[in-house]
Amino acid sequence: LRCRLYSSSWSKPRQVTMLTRCSDRSRSGKRFPVPESLLDCATVQPYVHNCLVTLHEGRHIYQFCVFFKRHCRLRTN
Repeated sequence: LRCRLYSSSWSKPRQVTMLTRCSDRSRSGKRFPVPESLLDCATVQPYVHNCLVTLHEGRHIYQFCVFFKRHCRLRTN
C-alpha cells in the first residue's frame, strides 16, 4: 500500500510503502493497513488513531484515511 508519510523527523512528506495484513489465510480475504510499521515511539504511545477525511474540490471528491498518534511526550509535528 503506497502512502504519504508526514513525519516529525523530516521537513517534507515522503512516499512510503505500508505493510498490510490479510483477515484470513486465503488470498481473497480482506486486507487492512498496518500503520504501526511506519510510526515511531511505540514505547511512548503504542496506540494508533485514525480518521476518514473527505475533501470536496469542485466536482471531485477525495477520501483519505489519516493515521496518527497523540501523546504529550511525542515530538511536535
